[in-house]
Amino acid sequence: MSIDFRVRPPIPSYRNAEFYNDIEDVSQRAARFGAEISPCAHTFSMEDLIREMDASGVEQAVVPIRKGCGGDNEDLLHLFSEWPSRFIGLAGLAPLAGMEEALRELDRYVLSGPCSGIALEPAFDPERWHVDDERVFPLYEKCQAEGVPVVFTFGGIFTPGLEYYVPLAMDRVAALFPDMRIALSHGGWPFVTEVCQLAFNRRNIYLAPDMYMINAPGSADYIAAANGLLYDRMIFASAAPIISVRDAERHYRTCGVRREYVPYLMERNARRFLGL
Repeated sequence: MSIDFRVRPPIPSYRNAEFYNDIEDVSQRAARFGAEISPCAHTFSMEDLIREMDASGVEQAVVPIRKGCGGDNEDLLHLFSEWPSRFIGLAGLAPLAGMEEALRELDRYVLSGPCSGIALEPAFDPERWHVDDERVFPLYEKCQAEGVPVVFTFGGIFTPGLEYYVPLAMDRVAALFPDMRIALSHGGWPFVTEVCQLAFNRRNIYLAPDMYMINAPGSADYIAAANGLLYDRMIFASAAPIISVRDAERHYRTCGVRREYVPYLMERNARRFLGL
């Protein structure tokens, strides 16, 4: 069985997302990676997503809420209620929109609630910020003190500027908060070699390259990292529905990661990162 570390399900928080509304464009993007989009992209059906997860051997999916893009953490509570044990929630926080509110939501949905960590999207919040912006340090300090895993959207095609994904900034954060568990969704792409060095040097950093481990420039380096250097900190993710759970799961298992390391990639590293 597997844990898919990045799935955007058909819930109200994603109703207006481009991957549920511009199917032709998203299908063309998926094709560039040699993949198809998830069936639920066409139907906006939770039942279709659950069927795809079941058929792909994905036991659980990690769901981040995109707070800066209008997402609502209450949607996670509905997911947990309707489909118990199938989803792991990351409460979305937008710290520069109000640190007090961010800390309140951290307490409500994670420390006193059912979520397993938080999701931060510096390049997509209403006020964009760099990960080493000291105004955000109170949130990091709280997460480090309470053992809350922090997942950054860090890398990828869609960004207002590459400066938001500069590895040196993340290196500074990892060094200043060495006990804060950090995962990089989109795996820091395109700075693949740099983030692999960063994760090897800062052992609190995990990489979840999702689609960028699938036929993308630099994907061979992620595979090499999963085969030894970072076998204990590479995490499977699909980024569904842009890449189908089925295609991502099949690729990660057959891309060349050695058999003894596949369980770490597909499940064990996610469980350790999330404290499950």
